[in-house]
Amino acid sequence: MPVVTESASLLDAHLNVHWLRPESALWDAIASSVVARAELPPPSLDLGCGNGLFSFITAGGRFSPEYDWYRNVDLERAGEGGDLYDALGTLPRRAWITEEPRHQFDWGLDAKATLLEQAKALGFYRQTALADANGRLPWPDESLQSVFSNMLYWLTSAEAALRELRRILRPGGRAWLCLPDPAFLACCTRRRDAVRWTVSAEEWEALAARTGFRAISATRYLSPLTLKVWDIGLRPVAGVLIKMVHRLSEADRLALKLEWMDCVRPFLWELYEQDQREPRSGGFHFVGLEKG
Repeated sequence: MPVVTESASLLDAHLNVHWLRPESALWDAIASSVVARAELPPPSLDLGCGNGLFSFITAGGRFSPEYDWYRNVDLERAGEGGDLYDALGTLPRRAWITEEPRHQFDWGLDAKATLLEQAKALGFYRQTALADANGRLPWPDESLQSVFSNMLYWLTSAEAALRELRRILRPGGRAWLCLPDPAFLACCTRRRDAVRWTVSAEEWEALAARTGFRAISATRYLSPLTLKVWDIGLRPVAGVLIKMVHRLSEADRLALKLEWMDCVRPFLWELYEQDQREPRSGGFHFVGLEKG
């Protein structure tokens, strides 16, 4: 694997934090390679920032192997269908950050307090807001210049969400959004509940026009093969793997993690490269919209 490329760096960075779910590391690395092209002038908002790790890594932030998603889990929820990551365990320490991101967000918003606490600890968000993005967002009209969101599809209404984004954006402000295509549902038969709605290229263009935006950029990403790998993945056994890892000493945990990453890295890189080679019939759109 060419270790000096930005693509390889993204893949390794996401694998470092998602090592027990390599299919999620693959998804996030591919998404990061697309999302990193967006320009996010201040004041900026990461809408649905979660624990902040995706945006932090996309912006160039990196961690040492000591830190990952699995430092903050509720093991009682493992295997019960709940969100085992909606928990506080060991927050990221400054000593574990090996590279600072190229930029910061002025705001990070999420509906889960535990995830927002993890995001705060990164030092990546100047301010945070705890709120349900299905309702009115806690900013005055025309107060932000840019918004990024990779979770809009978890909200009830795409149109209501875009109208609210238009309200808080300044004239000429931009929204950068990850939107699922109907192709996602065709590829992900096990995880159809991961999105509440989908939009084709024609549908999101019409939606943008209807809500007062104009399209300035669009990229398809996440090939059918990538989505099928993610759909199968290690989710059924992830809870057991996490429980096993939590019973190890710190030294044994670190040694096992590095060995595991060495094992899965080659096949993830092959999948990553194949995703880049395939025609853009991907299951997601990354779109840039400008407020008219």
